[in-house]
Amino acid sequence: MGNIFDEEKLYPYEGTIKGHFKDHYDCVFIALLPFFQLDRVETDKTKLKKAKLLSHEEALKKIDLLKKIPEANKDIYMYDNEGYPADEDILREGKAIPWKNIVNSSSLTGYAELNTALRTSIGALNRKFTRPDLMEKLNNFTDSESIYHPTEGAYGILSKMAIHKAFKLLGKNLIMITDEFYENTSTADLDRLTEYEFYDEIGGKDYYLYSANKEILFTIEWDSFFFLIATDHKKMDNLIASHLFEGFLCNDKTDHYWEYTVE
Repeated sequence: MGNIFDEEKLYPYEGTIKGHFKDHYDCVFIALLPFFQLDRVETDKTKLKKAKLLSHEEALKKIDLLKKIPEANKDIYMYDNEGYPADEDILREGKAIPWKNIVNSSSLTGYAELNTALRTSIGALNRKFTRPDLMEKLNNFTDSESIYHPTEGAYGILSKMAIHKAFKLLGKNLIMITDEFYENTSTADLDRLTEYEFYDEIGGKDYYLYSANKEILFTIEWDSFFFLIATDHKKMDNLIASHLFEGFLCNDKTDHYWEYTVE
């Protein structure tokens, strides 16, 4: 029996998701990172996404190394979009927009196409898998409605809020927080921290959040617009009934690239 905690394998990069967790959890939920709106109309559409596609000229100004090599046939993205809202703004005036709303209003056919559109928008796919047509459908709708895109590979503030509520709902107050490379693990006691202090405890590269008794795990990876919730059936039923997270349960065949098989 493998131990994913001892072996530092808290995300299922290969194989089926449920198969990866079978020695620890019998239920896994794919939770979608929410879009959101603020109480304003955003006229600068480049601010709606954390990742910004740079022109070659912009890239030359940002990255000195590019001046020494020929113009590459590759899209270049930067993730320091200063116009993207700060957590404080999202907490104060943010309204979560579910993926189902985006699908219903953008002519995308479902979660799979929306996930592909998002991954295309950040240059995360091999060129033969990119779907600029889906990205255009998505962007046309979110631009028109001033809807901000989620940021991949990180628990956004809206997801942190839901995760905090989930831990409290399940009576899990002692929480372990581990970074992407398993170099640092810290402990957060929800009985001693305010909600906002808990949010601050989770950094951008803290990918693994779990109760001290390991009965529930939240795990994400760097290129994804979703995270995984792993626990037992009883706790999962409680979480689903709470409507804290949008998404779907994994079946026995679901893997990390679920968008190719889910719909």
